[in-house]
Amino acid sequence: MLKKIVVIGAFLGLFSGCVGVDPQGRGYSFAVPMGMVNSTLAEKFPVDRKLKYGIVSGILNISNPNILGQKGKDKLGVGTAFKFTNFLIPNGISGNIQLASGVSYDAKSQNLFLKNPMISTIKFQDQSLMKNLPDGIQNAIGLIIAETIAKKPIYNLKKASSMTGLVRGIDVRNGQIFVTFGL
Repeated sequence: MLKKIVVIGAFLGLFSGCVGVDPQGRGYSFAVPMGMVNSTLAEKFPVDRKLKYGIVSGILNISNPNILGQKGKDKLGVGTAFKFTNFLIPNGISGNIQLASGVSYDAKSQNLFLKNPMISTIKFQDQSLMKNLPDGIQNAIGLIIAETIAKKPIYNLKKASSMTGLVRGIDVRNGQIFVTFGL
């Protein structure tokens, strides 16, 4: 009997911590676990993209994307590693990029996507190789990475709920993705 009470109490505590009333009054919201978001995104990477900037071309490998909530913010923090290689730099230049992004929902596929990811920082591990890159290629790399990540679904609501037809909103609040259901 005590075991049942503990299990029910734990379930109610978990449920009440993840579900709440939407502040805009659209219905009930639940927080999408970041672990599930990151595991969905990890299935889609690494990705190789061709990069052409003026006469310079090469391959941009994007790997290990990770989405983090930013406490107190209405944007998600997105970080990923990359490596740019071409005939001039056969061993490549590796680095990482940080993006800030909102979230959007495609009702047809029932997928969540990053919305308008903006470059926060871009860092190259080997600064001495930077002289081999023409002006502007750093920004081009950042834009291609942001565009590539934004096209990949970060979560599918079919996995979580059969009520996908009742979605009234998707937003980021206090560093968490919230899905709001209502009638």
